[in-house]
Amino acid sequence: MESSSSDPNVPPLLALVIPTFKERENICPLIERIQKIESLLPFRLKIVVVDDNSPDGTADVVRNMISQSPNGKNIVLIERPKPLGLGSAYLSGFAYSLEKLHADFVGEMDADLQHPPEVLVEMCKRVAGGYDVVIASRYVTGGGSRNWSLGRRVVSRGANLLAKIFLRLPVADATSGYRVLSNRAASTLLKSQVSSKGYAFQVESLYVYKKNNCTFSETPFEFKTRNAGKTKLNWKEIIRFAGAVVRTAILGVEKKKNNNERETMAPERVTVVLKNN
Repeated sequence: MESSSSDPNVPPLLALVIPTFKERENICPLIERIQKIESLLPFRLKIVVVDDNSPDGTADVVRNMISQSPNGKNIVLIERPKPLGLGSAYLSGFAYSLEKLHADFVGEMDADLQHPPEVLVEMCKRVAGGYDVVIASRYVTGGGSRNWSLGRRVVSRGANLLAKIFLRLPVADATSGYRVLSNRAASTLLKSQVSSKGYAFQVESLYVYKKNNCTFSETPFEFKTRNAGKTKLNWKEIIRFAGAVVRTAILGVEKKKNNNERETMAPERVTVVLKNN
């Protein structure tokens, strides 16, 4: 995969992919917090927001930031016509980041402020040090979750136990959606027949990385409760997650028939908004 720059004096590029659906209240403060720590990163940064036609005007907020913010040129908005799932949003964001931005690294982050951007600094240091997959983890020393109900804790621990038993994933927090990936890891994923488009995408993608001999590292973070908006996690997603784990354990994940075939922007009509100057 072509690098973002052939100049060795230019830092590598990180494309941070943030899927959104009805996150109008959260997306602006999140992007502002990310921009505050940008100078601490060992990489250049592009923030890639993938919005699934949010009815609350999330895309309008991002579009305004692109046009009005001094750092608007570092924000890209991908607008999709309808909700197509969390995993699908990440795949579209990864494909754009590698194909159009020629990113050296890609990141995953939730838009609800439950993933503190400040942790990104340590995550980037680790992936720059040679790891393929760096995960912000609640279940390593120093990590945790704040103000979770007993039910939410049981569901999270149970999901991780299920993934560990069936898929033998080499990480403590397989369901964390806060990650930084090498170009190699992201490219490998895009060449795989990933079937999970919802939350189960997180464990299915880890399975792909493991099967392709990617290296892993985890850094602690504290997962906080959201202050605005509503969680997208529900019992349907939990059931789909369990089914996807078992299916992946039995059937695995195949590579796409054509090795040159990768997830692209083609499956859905999209609009890309970016600053031209």
